[in-house]
Amino acid sequence: MVTIKDISKRAGCSVATVSKVLNNYTDISPNTRELVLKVCEEMGYVPNSSARSLKTHRSNTIGIIFEEITNLGLQHPLFAKILESFKGTVEAHGYDILFLAKSMGKQNGSYLEHSKRKQVEGILVLCEDFNTDEMKELYQSSIPVVIIDYLVNTAVTITSNNDQGIQQGVRFLKDLGHEKIAHIHGDRSTFIGGTRLEAFQKTMRKLGLPVRDEYIVSGKFFSKEDGYRAMKKILELADPPTAVFCASDMQAIGAMQAIHEADKRVPDDFSIVGFDGIDLGQLVTPRLTTIRQDARRMGEIAARKMLQMIDGPEIDLNGETVTVDTYLINGDTTRVLKPNKEFL
Repeated sequence: MVTIKDISKRAGCSVATVSKVLNNYTDISPNTRELVLKVCEEMGYVPNSSARSLKTHRSNTIGIIFEEITNLGLQHPLFAKILESFKGTVEAHGYDILFLAKSMGKQNGSYLEHSKRKQVEGILVLCEDFNTDEMKELYQSSIPVVIIDYLVNTAVTITSNNDQGIQQGVRFLKDLGHEKIAHIHGDRSTFIGGTRLEAFQKTMRKLGLPVRDEYIVSGKFFSKEDGYRAMKKILELADPPTAVFCASDMQAIGAMQAIHEADKRVPDDFSIVGFDGIDLGQLVTPRLTTIRQDARRMGEIAARKMLQMIDGPEIDLNGETVTVDTYLINGDTTRVLKPNKEFL
């Protein structure tokens, strides 16, 4: 491995001079700087990040806390796009990312302890249970934190405009003539599950549509299996709905499977609308009508807010919430039941 001593020997200057060039000191002549950098390139010199961290007290590393209970991990279709976009943006500014674990071998400890041990400069949080004592400890620390889909007054939150998305879906179904609309919702205790359920009920009442208790069915953790089980319950109703608005695309895909197994058809017997806009929803047959979240935009904004807090610690962004617009994708899982004259 090439060291700065090797560089200084070939360049014919002191180790101190090489160090100043590599750390962008201004008291170095342009010719010397050019010579040292040329030698570094020729010899394939790679700076020792650990040594640089000790000297500059900066790791140029951002931690990621990623927990989700569907067991999809990094294959989660929405979170994967958010992470990809976040990663690309921070890497373009010279930062690495590091996934943080609760325990590392025999070393047990909290996320905060591991964050300090790894000297991360900020943390992006994507998880299901944001409200544990361990997470609260992290939010109250001095480390900049950006959270996806949860509100904390000591961190920055990036989320989709869930109210907007639910309104878009319900209005679309009403304009197609649907009045008996069911909702497969996520766990009420989660931010997304509770927010979308509340928005659904509020929008239905605002549009003069009935909110029937038997049409509000839990899809728990937004998975395909949860959507399948919820739809099975809806299929057992004596007076079933004509449309089902699911809180996630995976729930919607599960619901479509249950409908198919019951020898019913989408959209002939049931119109289905999802929420997320994942790629899989556009590959299934029939193609899913859904509310798309701009996951890449969410990841980019999360990264820029993180960099802003790291580079300007005097700037207090805590409590700031950024909502990203949603939009409806009109697929093939909805049909006109009774045309709305205003819509036409």
